[in-house]
Amino acid sequence: MLTFNRSNMLKVMAIFTGFLGGGRIIKKTMALFCLLFLLTACNMVTQKEADPELDISSLSLGMGENEYGTVQYVRYSMILTSSENLKINEKTLEPLLAGWIEERVLDHEIELADEIGDGQLKMEGKVTFDSNGLTKRDIITFEKLEDTIQGVVFETRGGNIYQAVLMNGETKLKKIGD
Repeated sequence: MLTFNRSNMLKVMAIFTGFLGGGRIIKKTMALFCLLFLLTACNMVTQKEADPELDISSLSLGMGENEYGTVQYVRYSMILTSSENLKINEKTLEPLLAGWIEERVLDHEIELADEIGDGQLKMEGKVTFDSNGLTKRDIITFEKLEDTIQGVVFETRGGNIYQAVLMNGETKLKKIGD
């Protein structure tokens, strides 16, 4: 296989100019042709698609309990802002819960997961968990140690699964699998 380096290009030019009579016009034309070929070959750069981005731009939550104090619930609302190359399947959105709640979940309802603007989704829901054996002080201590709602897990329309975690006011996006 012939590789196009400077030495091979000069040989090709010499063959063509000798074959065609060695005229000055032909030499200049061949030199121009080789220069154009080299410039276009060197400029063929593949552009990498930008990494997808997601920002949990707003997160609010509130806690409540039933009248007996045996069941607690967390209501949450968040706004997710995604880059153009991250198409979220709204039906797959799930909140990323703290471990101490996750192990006690009784029920989870996503009440709203709709697009509210260009690249923005609003997600609202309620997580009910068993608080038997926990005092209010225990729950407050757990909340100080670990955020109640830590982010979201979702699937894109292309089938990729991502986890977005809110840490110190900044969203970290991680692709799961692959």
